[in-house]
Amino acid sequence: MVKKADRRLLEKLVEISGSDNVIADGPAYEDYSHDMADYMAEPAVVVRPRSEEEVRRVVELARSMSIPILARGAGSSLTGAAVLEGALVIDTRNMNRVLKVDTVNWLVEVQAGVSLEDLNKELKPHGFFFPPDPASSYICTVGGAIAEGSGGLRCVKYGTMKDWVVALRLVLANGRVARLGEPLAKNRAGYDLVHLVVGSEGTLGVVTEAYLKIIPIPSVKTNRFLLTFGDWESTGEVIGRLRSSKIMPHLFEFMDGETIHALNEKTGTAFDESEATLLVDVEAVVTAEATKIFESCGALTIKLAKDEEEAESFYQARTMAYLAVKSTATGVQVEDISLPIDRLGEYLRTVKRVAKKHGLRIPVNGHAGDGNVHPVILYEVSDPKSREAAGDAFEELCSIAIGMGGSVSGEHGIGSQKPRQLGEQLRAHEGEETLRLMKEIKKVFDPEGLMNPGKYVDAA
Repeated sequence: MVKKADRRLLEKLVEISGSDNVIADGPAYEDYSHDMADYMAEPAVVVRPRSEEEVRRVVELARSMSIPILARGAGSSLTGAAVLEGALVIDTRNMNRVLKVDTVNWLVEVQAGVSLEDLNKELKPHGFFFPPDPASSYICTVGGAIAEGSGGLRCVKYGTMKDWVVALRLVLANGRVARLGEPLAKNRAGYDLVHLVVGSEGTLGVVTEAYLKIIPIPSVKTNRFLLTFGDWESTGEVIGRLRSSKIMPHLFEFMDGETIHALNEKTGTAFDESEATLLVDVEAVVTAEATKIFESCGALTIKLAKDEEEAESFYQARTMAYLAVKSTATGVQVEDISLPIDRLGEYLRTVKRVAKKHGLRIPVNGHAGDGNVHPVILYEVSDPKSREAAGDAFEELCSIAIGMGGSVSGEHGIGSQKPRQLGEQLRAHEGEETLRLMKEIKKVFDPEGLMNPGKYVDAA
């Protein structure tokens, strides 16, 4: 494996993408050595291709020199998927054009490097939007969101990336280009390879373009509530009561008191620091019914956003939750547990017990509407006992979730953080053959093991 790029490699990359787009040292190079959760690995070199043809040539070059390849967007991964020691990093953000907005077929053709925020800015004048909304939407790219199978705050209503990708172009490990899927509302011609790539974490190829479904900006009026509760039992009851009443929130998020405290400290907000806070969007026609449910479940406060500006301030607080909490400690492990929705309240209580047992702070936030919990395990990097306690808590939270019939990842992925836990989950849930098939699929797409190796399915 190449540890640092030699002169021959650099010269060939410059021939392909130009000297301005090859990075082998300096502050810009250092940016590629970590992700948003501070997983660290030093790449051999970074190249920023401007076209699919350049990506193809870069992959061919890496293959000829047996250099591992890491496709990367904005690096907002939280699991180590976006860093790799000794890799040739392909940063796709120079490929940032929206190629076609189709308002009849409700599709957009887009290059991999476009950020989700910029995509929606492009769509808004047409009266459309792209629903998937990770908290990092302001920077995360289409290609990265596809590779990670990203979710976000609007999942409860609209689903995740896998629900919105109908076709894509993929540079394979052999340097060839495959177009997977069709830009059609229906397509049953062959295996569904598109959704094999969605969530593959760059282990099967490099996404260069995609056809995404889009929908009109909703015309139905919604109201946004900020609710506080004194315990997680009550919040679990709210979730169950809304679902039993067949009320479909457009947004359904939660944060605990520690998270709200961090937000208030770091962003200057003044939210009530109750045990549990819910952020809920419901359609105006069911607002009265929803309010009665909130009251009957013991809400301490029920605040209805008075205008769009206040509603947006609630939303921005939720998107900033992780960064606010992360800033309060030198070390962080972010979990991404997905559970049966009816066990969410039970698991949230369990998180607090685990935190107390290990002497740690573990603030939590997440997506109440789809059972996705993000415990943020905080520790001190300089303290070996703190690091060990964080690791033990991480293991315990994963094992408890698996025992509840849950998954160790709902949207963040596996990366280098938890391939062993992925294997544990599959084996516990009768997935031995599933894991075998996954490993065989990896070999078919990447027989030489160059695409983001040593992680995910490889290491499970």
